[in-house]
Amino acid sequence: MAKTADKNIYANVFLRQLNALLTVMYQANQPHDSLFGQMRTYFQQEQHAWQELKSLQQRWQDAKAQQDPALSQHRRRYTELSYQLEQQRIKRLEQSVYCCELLLQLSEGESKAETLTRSARLLGSLQLLVPHQPKRALEVQFSYKLLYKMVLALRLLDHRLERDLMPSSWQLCWQQRQSDPTASTLCPFRNQIQLPLLQAILVQEFGQLHPAAQKLLLNAERRLDPLTELDGDARYQFLLQSHQGSLQLVQQGLGVWPYQGSDKTERQQHEHQQQKQQQWIKQLLEATQVPGQGSGNLLKVPQVYASIVMPGRKRFRYEALPKAALLLKQGVQQQLYSADWVDQLLRITGLFPQGYGLAFIPARASEQSRDKYEFAIVNALYPAEPQVPHCRIVTRNLQYKNTGKDYAVPTAQNLYFRPARKQLEVVPPERLREILTKLFADAEQRFLRQLLPRCWQPSDFFSLPAHQNLWNKG
Repeated sequence: MAKTADKNIYANVFLRQLNALLTVMYQANQPHDSLFGQMRTYFQQEQHAWQELKSLQQRWQDAKAQQDPALSQHRRRYTELSYQLEQQRIKRLEQSVYCCELLLQLSEGESKAETLTRSARLLGSLQLLVPHQPKRALEVQFSYKLLYKMVLALRLLDHRLERDLMPSSWQLCWQQRQSDPTASTLCPFRNQIQLPLLQAILVQEFGQLHPAAQKLLLNAERRLDPLTELDGDARYQFLLQSHQGSLQLVQQGLGVWPYQGSDKTERQQHEHQQQKQQQWIKQLLEATQVPGQGSGNLLKVPQVYASIVMPGRKRFRYEALPKAALLLKQGVQQQLYSADWVDQLLRITGLFPQGYGLAFIPARASEQSRDKYEFAIVNALYPAEPQVPHCRIVTRNLQYKNTGKDYAVPTAQNLYFRPARKQLEVVPPERLREILTKLFADAEQRFLRQLLPRCWQPSDFFSLPAHQNLWNKG
């Protein structure tokens, strides 16, 4: 199945909105206009800019002390640069908040069911649209993967709030939201919990652009292969420098909203609220450095899951994505993250990521010979059982369809699992090759590699507008 040009992929309103958000996050052709470009520019120029500002301030003070005729000139230069840096900071803050607000618009609904559907659609679309070319690794990391992590964190937060597992102040804001789910811009839960959480995730990721962290990435081995992963002391130092970069962004690179007005009481209230929110973000980031049951897991666990199921790692294999659960549990055994938090995330996601392509043996009313398989795509969160994903069937009688039904694929029918594959081992190779020819454009190569696929990659299927309604009522 040939893939359409990228500009034709975003055929519906939801995907156009998602594409707009991805573009705000990262633009390869106009990097300075994106949030990534602004963050990178900040770290590249920050030290020089503040040194220059300090130098101009010193010249101004010296001129003032010496009653230098050039006093006004020195003051003007200092004021102009100070104003320029402040405007750049506000622009970064505006764009970061704008990205978070766009994400909330795409992921949140007016009911729990609508929120879960919208979140599944967002996660699945990111998986189905994400580029796999190594040269686009930065784009994947700072847009697709970052948004994926943010959505997971929102859903993990909701899951724990529903079970009264978060601090009382969080629970109170959430309960107020539950009493009026249509509340938007003035909602305390949105403004005091959701948006700061998303900003914490943003700065956690963009902290990696700190010069000291980037220096560790630009060693000789990684220049030859950007996907080479750090290990040992280099990885520890990278994480440490990235964390410092994140804290610097919170304190200086983004900072707080300036007060606009003349009322002294309002100013004090505004500054207090902004400082409180800034401190909350810093506490979240600091909590990621502490093993155990703390709120840092709200950032750590989704980050690890997103890093496994989205491309960007040298060891990335699409077929192995369901092993994310196993890798997370290994991290629990190594005391890297909390078992409770991991179990709760996997309760939401199940074993199979959203947008994952399954090959399965269709159910039969009678016990006929099972001599074929069909395709489906995972399209819902909270499967009844982790190993039984809720999917949209997208083929019937080996033909692609855009009006399939939803189906929870049992392990006995899911070719990812050995028992299901074993059922088709009795099918003659000629018949299996016929199926490959009908379902795959590169059937000859697939036949040489693997006669019976454990899964399939539905990106080409999803690139056709008629095939993008995977989350409507099937």
